[in-house]
Amino acid sequence: MIPKINQDLESSRHQKNMTNTQKRNDTYVKEGVIVNSYIKDPLLSLDETCDTLVISNTNIDMPKKVYEREEKKGNPLLPLCIATVGVMGLLGGFTAMMKKFSKGRLETTKEYLLPGITRNHCINNEIHQSIFSMIQSPGRKTILASLGVITLGSMAFMGKIFIDGFKEVWVKKKEADIQKNLQENLIEVETQSFAGKIQIIRSMLSSKAKIFSSELAFKGDEEKNGTKTDGKASDNYKSLLAIGGVTLLAILGLGYYAARNIRKSDEFISKGIKNTKDGLDKIIDEFNQGKPIGSIENHKGEILSGKDAYKLLIENLLESIYARPEEVERVVNKMNLSPEEKKEFIKYLNNSMNQATEKVNPMMGGSGRNKITYFSHVNDYLSFFYDWLMNPKNPQFKNLFFGIAGISALTYGGKAAAEAVKEVQVKKYNAEIELNLQKRLVSTELRNFKAKKESAIEPLCDEFFKQKSEGKSREELKIIADNILFEIKNGPPFVYS
Repeated sequence: MIPKINQDLESSRHQKNMTNTQKRNDTYVKEGVIVNSYIKDPLLSLDETCDTLVISNTNIDMPKKVYEREEKKGNPLLPLCIATVGVMGLLGGFTAMMKKFSKGRLETTKEYLLPGITRNHCINNEIHQSIFSMIQSPGRKTILASLGVITLGSMAFMGKIFIDGFKEVWVKKKEADIQKNLQENLIEVETQSFAGKIQIIRSMLSSKAKIFSSELAFKGDEEKNGTKTDGKASDNYKSLLAIGGVTLLAILGLGYYAARNIRKSDEFISKGIKNTKDGLDKIIDEFNQGKPIGSIENHKGEILSGKDAYKLLIENLLESIYARPEEVERVVNKMNLSPEEKKEFIKYLNNSMNQATEKVNPMMGGSGRNKITYFSHVNDYLSFFYDWLMNPKNPQFKNLFFGIAGISALTYGGKAAAEAVKEVQVKKYNAEIELNLQKRLVSTELRNFKAKKESAIEPLCDEFFKQKSEGKSREELKIIADNILFEIKNGPPFVYS
């Protein structure tokens, strides 16, 4: 870490473009200058030391801020404990919702149940679409088209990387030129600031020296008073242990609550599956007894009645409980069907339930079954290349690809060039603003320096006149005056070249 020795604006400007190592070295140099400036003769008497350091002979109260104590903050572990318990509470609440949903699913009548959702995969990336086509129907055309799209996409990607890299290099080079010009222009600003501070010190030395020359005759002695502050800081380990113990108990309790909710949810789901199976047996009994059934619409929008309606209803119920093949076979074997119909129906159900995808309904984007569908909407320039490769004899696809790919390349290149010029111009303008700001800050920095210097020197001058009035000798006064002048020249705030 860099010591906080560089708070003035001049040091900030000086170190703005330095590395951390350079800043540390620069700081060490300044620390050495400060230390060397304050080496004193160790053989001085106590009175001479007091005069040398301009130590007051009366009690000087410490600033009130020294005795201000920050109020003790709350226990630092409390927010962590609250957050931990809160997360476990949320988990418990979520599992409680799961239990409620499972129970509601069991108790809800059929007409209030939510429909299934078909997962529609929209493939908008041309490379992904070409790979899908190659896997779905591998052939010479699809494989070559997929390889062509991937190759062109890779070339376009590398071209984009080259353009972006070229832009960044050019911008960085221009930024280096801008920074160099800024630093060249800041030399004059820093010189004005440095010279102004030196002039302030010379002016103060001159004025104070004249005052001391006419006032050398005083006597006094010195009394020092030290203050001590003591405070007690202790950690309340018992409270920490208590909070930690309560937090652990809360985590265990909420964890048990969440596990209990999950177990209850599983019980409700198992009960719901059992009820569905009972409903299946009841429907099969009605089918075997020849009871009439209302018309039902299938996934394709066809209206079914009689035996077909019973079959569709049984299929939907089996699908809702994700029935295994043995369960499907058990249910179908209980139906009054011929062996051939049973075999065909079992085969149909297993194929239907194991099928992961289905065709997209053009009106709804799916039938509502819990299946997966795929469709594609592509607006990438590679899609036109794919169309051309799939239809090489059609010249319109070739013209369309070259036209759109060409305008896309020109647009991207033009955009990159415009952004590079914009970045450089913004950096130039920022450098001008920085230079103007530093010029305007010179007067502010000098007033700040003068005020800080006076705040350090005026109490010493007051002490000078106080001890003069108490009758200190001319020799003793000269020591104090010399050291006040030394403090003006070398004391804080410091001026670094």
